Amino acid sequence: MTKTMRYWAIVIVLWMTANTAQATGDSLFYLLPQDSVLLHIGTYQEKFFYHTLEKKQTLFSLAKFYGLRVQELYYYNSGLKEKRLSVGDPIRIPIPNKAILRYTYPAFAPSQHARVYYVVKKGDTMFRIAKHYFRMPIEDIMARNQLSSTTLKTGQVLHIGWISLAGVPEDYRKNPNGPYHPQNEALQKRYLEKVVSRKEKSIQGIATWQKTSNNDQLFALHRNARPDSVIEITNPMTHRTVYAKVIGSIPSTAYENNVAVVLSPLAAKLLGAKDPRFFVQVKYYR
Repeated sequence: MTKTMRYWAIVIVLWMTANTAQATGDSLFYLLPQDSVLLHIGTYQEKFFYHTLEKKQTLFSLAKFYGLRVQELYYYNSGLKEKRLSVGDPIRIPIPNKAILRYTYPAFAPSQHARVYYVVKKGDTMFRIAKHYFRMPIEDIMARNQLSSTTLKTGQVLHIGWISLAGVPEDYRKNPNGPYHPQNEALQKRYLEKVVSRKEKSIQGIATWQKTSNNDQLFALHRNARPDSVIEITNPMTHRTVYAKVIGSIPSTAYENNVAVVLSPLAAKLLGAKDPRFFVQVKYYR
């Protein structure tokens, strides 16, 4: 068998493995050793996969297993709250990088883990997948998948690592906000509760803030969001997201039209801002 034939044989085996035993679990467990977690990358670089519901699995226990709240499942799955659940329904589950075991260790037990795969999407490169998505050496991904080239094809399945059958601890999902995490988490909870019953909209543009201010609250000015509502702001360069309370509209005489949001210094700093103007993606509800 030539190298080319061997390469495609491996790719086909991985594809068949990932697509015939996706994450379902059974009536007692949410993940089994034979399950495959097929990760995708979302709009804001978040990792997620689809868990297929089995008998006796509920949204409450599913959320708890993956370190989430039911309200968050509603947020990540549009229309889920109004839907009557059935066996076989796919539920979108976000997965933090920390929950992905990328290397084995001496006491590693395969029977206590399910395999994690990544499905290559259009535009992906091996460098981006290794360095930006999973923070691991390119050589390790190539060796694990027995690849002789960094060339990838859309839809190709790569074995990245493993996930514990015990689930995802809730604290794996904590944002890197230090002592300000409770404030951000409270605003996130408000946002998720409201967006379920409201129409969510998104825009992108410039965020600006004043470095000289000492405001230690997560506040924002926005053109369209209602005062006292909460908006979601993402910095695609740092992959950080914060939630801020809208305290007013952006004065049209003070800022250009391309300014999407005016942030308090704390909100900007938690987003990793270094310059007084930077690009952001904003979600809000009406």
